[in-house]
Amino acid sequence: MLKFKHYIKDEQSDWITFVHGAGGSSTVWHKQVKFLKNHFNLLLIDLRGHGMSNDLHIESTFSLEQVVDEIVEVTQYLGLKRSHFIGVSLGSIIISKLSERHPEMVNKIVLSGAITSFTFRTLFLLRTVQIIKSFLPNIVLYKLFAWIIMPKKNHQLSRQIFIKEAQKIKHKAFRKWLKLIPEIKSNIDTISQFDIKHSVLFISGQEDYLFVRQIECFVKNRPYCIFKKINGSGHIVNIDQHQRFNEYTLNFLK
Repeated sequence: MLKFKHYIKDEQSDWITFVHGAGGSSTVWHKQVKFLKNHFNLLLIDLRGHGMSNDLHIESTFSLEQVVDEIVEVTQYLGLKRSHFIGVSLGSIIISKLSERHPEMVNKIVLSGAITSFTFRTLFLLRTVQIIKSFLPNIVLYKLFAWIIMPKKNHQLSRQIFIKEAQKIKHKAFRKWLKLIPEIKSNIDTISQFDIKHSVLFISGQEDYLFVRQIECFVKNRPYCIFKKINGSGHIVNIDQHQRFNEYTLNFLK
């Protein structure tokens, strides 16, 4: 089973389940935990190969569906029948897939730095990483990727946390997650046509150059979606501008 942390306010309070992105861990939610544990019960999961789950073996048949199944396994172990979900980056795709397969489990959704489509630039970046992964150390790839998606001075803390957590990922696990890119791309194409029935709050940084414009297009004509764009923030908006992120999230979930 995936490793996790949980904070219980009381039996009557709603649950929030947090899903981090590729290369991250539950650590990226530190500022949210400190604020939201006063209002909700919280569940923070480390995906296979990440964080506290970095010692879990990844099979050759590893898939996005297995990622979803493992999150469901943790919620069932804790007896959670329904939860709000908050995800960042790749976590947004995982949550969208979970809401498609298990809509009865999902209350409201908050997606930070969400990925709703891959632009040519994004695909070029990912394919380049796949090509050079064989002859560059993982840490070099992590640092390069961090500087590309979080290039500004005000993204420094997000970069540092990403690189620190990404270094915990073992080489074989890193390669297995990279192999999911075609499946992730396929699921993004499906999600773009999927009529999600849950209320969704998208929160993105104005400086999230790879994804923010696509989110703006995605939310149009979707009445269940709310979009908040925050100045002075990049891809990991829940770290760059955690106070505003927390404020928007609490108002939406309450």
